[in-house]
Amino acid sequence: MVTVDYSLRRQVVTPQRVGAFFGARSIAIVGASSSSSWALNLLGSLRLGGGVEHLTFVHPKYSVLFDRPTIPTLRDLAEPVDLAYVMVGPNRVDDILEDAGAAGVKNVVVLAAGYGETGADGRERQQRLGERAVELDLTIMGPNTIGFINAVDGISPWAVASHAPPLVGPVSAVFESGSMARATYEFAQAHGVGSSIWASVGNSVVLTSLDVLEYLIEDESTRAIALFLETVREPDRLFTLGRRALEAGKPIVAYKAGRSEEGMRSAMAHTGAVATDDAIVDAAFRQAGIVRVESIEELVSTAGLLGHSRRLPRGRRMGVVTSSGGGCNIIADLAQNNDLALPAWHDETVTQLREHLPEFASVLNPLDTTGFGHARARPRPTKAEDDLMEIAVTDPGIDFMFSMMTPLPPAPPADPDFIESRMKIIGEIVEAAPVPIFLSSNTCLDVADYPRRLLADNGLYLLPGADLAMSSIGHMMRWVDQRERILSRPALASHQSQAAPASAPTGTWAEDEGRNLLSAVGVPLVPARLVTSAAEAAEAANAWPGPLALKICSRDIAHKSDVGGVVLGIEGPEAAAAAYRDMVATIAARVPEADVRGVLISPLRGPGPELLVGVTVDPIFGPVLALGLGGIWVEVLGDSSLRVLPVDATMVKEMLRELRGAAMLRGARGTDPVDLDALSEVVVGICHAALSVGPALDTLEVNPLRISAAGIEALDVLVTTRPRKENDGE
Repeated sequence: MVTVDYSLRRQVVTPQRVGAFFGARSIAIVGASSSSSWALNLLGSLRLGGGVEHLTFVHPKYSVLFDRPTIPTLRDLAEPVDLAYVMVGPNRVDDILEDAGAAGVKNVVVLAAGYGETGADGRERQQRLGERAVELDLTIMGPNTIGFINAVDGISPWAVASHAPPLVGPVSAVFESGSMARATYEFAQAHGVGSSIWASVGNSVVLTSLDVLEYLIEDESTRAIALFLETVREPDRLFTLGRRALEAGKPIVAYKAGRSEEGMRSAMAHTGAVATDDAIVDAAFRQAGIVRVESIEELVSTAGLLGHSRRLPRGRRMGVVTSSGGGCNIIADLAQNNDLALPAWHDETVTQLREHLPEFASVLNPLDTTGFGHARARPRPTKAEDDLMEIAVTDPGIDFMFSMMTPLPPAPPADPDFIESRMKIIGEIVEAAPVPIFLSSNTCLDVADYPRRLLADNGLYLLPGADLAMSSIGHMMRWVDQRERILSRPALASHQSQAAPASAPTGTWAEDEGRNLLSAVGVPLVPARLVTSAAEAAEAANAWPGPLALKICSRDIAHKSDVGGVVLGIEGPEAAAAAYRDMVATIAARVPEADVRGVLISPLRGPGPELLVGVTVDPIFGPVLALGLGGIWVEVLGDSSLRVLPVDATMVKEMLRELRGAAMLRGARGTDPVDLDALSEVVVGICHAALSVGPALDTLEVNPLRISAAGIEALDVLVTTRPRKENDGE
C-alpha cells in the first residue's frame, strides 16, 4: 500500500496528535445524505456512544439534514471542529481537505474507497492525498475506512450499524480491514470483551497501524492490544514498539492475513526453501514480543484474556476442575496441543478433595466433579465445581487454575438470589486464590446481557468455549515466556545497510571469494588451496594426507555437483593431478562459457553433526538468518529456526534449542555434546560476514558447517549478490 514516508508525516501522527484524534468531542460530517446507509449507521453509532458534544453537517446542496441545519463547506465553521468525517467520493476528497486546512481542522476520517486498492491510478491518487495532508497539517484515517470507536469517552464515528453502547474495557484493537474490524468488534461485544479503542485504519495513507499502536502503548485505558495486519510496514519500528509494549506490560496479539504461497527466496540455496515469507513473519513477531494467532476469534479471545487478567501465571502447570467428564478429556487434549502441563494433585489436596467427592470418583487432574456432586447439599449457594475449585487452587504444584462453568441463565430467573450469590462467591474465590483462575463457557456461545453483567460486577472474565480458552491460555504463556526472554537482555541495534565493496561481484561468487569473506571476520574454514594446474593439484595433495575433496571454482557455476564439478575421496598426488585434469575437461565440455578460476582442494572430513547456516534477504524485514541441522533434518523434516538480523550468541543458542534435532547437538546416543557457546559465536560471525556485503546481498549460505571434537569448520560457502544501485549504502 502507498503511504507517505514516516519522517515526513511524523508531525501529524505523534501519540499526542493521535490522542486528540480519538478524543474528538466536536465532529463535522461532510457530504452525508439522508438516504445514505453509511450516514445513518454513523449517526446511530454516535448516538449510542453519547460522547460527542457538538455535531455539524456540511453539505453544499441541502440546508437541512437529519433535522439539523447545515453549512455549505468546512470554511463556514464558526470555529474549528475536532474531527471531520468525510463521506464524499474520491474525486471530491482533495477539495474537502483544502477546506479543512483552511478552517483549522486537524483530524479527518476519509470513508471513500477508490485509492491504492484500485491499481496504479488509485495509488497515485492516494500518494497525492497523503502528501497534501501532511502539507496541510492533517491527521487522516483512511481512505477506505469505517472509522473508530473510543468506548471510554463514548466517541464513536463508526459507519456501520451498532445495536448497543460499546462495552468499556481494557482491550484496544487496530485493523487494516474495515470488514474485519466490524466483525471482530461484534464478536468481542457478544463475549463481554470490553474495549478502549477499536480502530480501522483503512489504506493508511497518513495514520498507520503502528502510529495507533504507539499511542495505545501509552494509553492508560489499554491493557492489551489486538492487531489485524495485511502487511508489515516499518519493521524496525515494529521491533522498537514491540519492546516498548513489553516494558509497559501491554501484550500485543496479532493476526497476520495473507500467508504467502511463495516458498523460495533463492533458487540457488537451501536456505530459500526454509525462509518462506510466512515463516519469517512468525520469527519477526516472536523477536518483537508479539503473539501471533491463527484466527480472528483467537485474536479477540487472547487479547481479552490478557487484557482482563490482573495476574499472569508463573508457569504452565494447570489445575482443572469441571463438572463434565467429557470436558476433562477435551481439556486434556487441548492442553497438550498448547504446551500446558497437567500435574497430579499433591497428596494433601487429594485428601481434601476426597472429602467432597463420592467414593467412585477418580481424583485426577483434570478433575471431574461427577453428577453426584450436584445433588449434595451445600451450606452456601455454590455448585460442586465451585467448592472443589476453591480447594484445588491451593495445590502447590499448579501455576493456575482453569474451570469450565456450567451455563449461566440468559435472563434473570424468577428468584435470582442463588445465581447472583453464587457469582459473588466465585468472584471472591478468584480474588483470594494464590494463583490465577481462568473460567470459560463450554462452547463459544454469545453471552447475553444478564450473565455479562453478573460476570462484570464480580470482576470475572469468561473465555468463549474450551477450544478458544486453551489456545488463548497457550498464547498467554508464550507472551509471558517471550517477555521474560526479550527483556532479560539489552536491545540490539537495528541492522544498518553498509556500502557494498566496490570489488564485490554481481551474481554468484566463486567459492574462494566466499571463503575470503568468511575468513575476514574470523569464521573457521576447512583448509583449502586454489590450484590452477595438475602439478599444483599434486603438490597440494602432498600437504594433506588422507582423502581429499576437489571442487571447481567459478562465478558461473553455482551447482558444482550438477556439472561434474565435485570429486570426493581422492588420495595421493597422482590421483589428485588426474582428478584435476578430468574435472577441468568435464567443465569445458559441459559449461564451455564458464570462467574457471581453478579448483579448490581441501581435506575430506568424515561424518559428524552438520548445520545449514544461511542468510537471505526478505523484501520487508531485510537479512534473515536460517539455522537447521544438515541432511534430512532440513530437506525432508523442515527442521529449522529463523531470526531477523541482527542476532547475538544468546539468540543463536535459543535457535539451536528450538530445533527438533537439538538432541544431536547435546550428545544423543553416546556422541559428544557440541560446544554451543563456540558454535553460536561462529554463527554470529557468519551473520557479520553477510551484513558486510551490504545491500547487494542476496544469499550467504554455509552448507554444511561441520561440528566435531576437533572444532567447527565451514566446508562449503555460497554467496550471491544483486546488482548494486546508485544509492546502496546511503
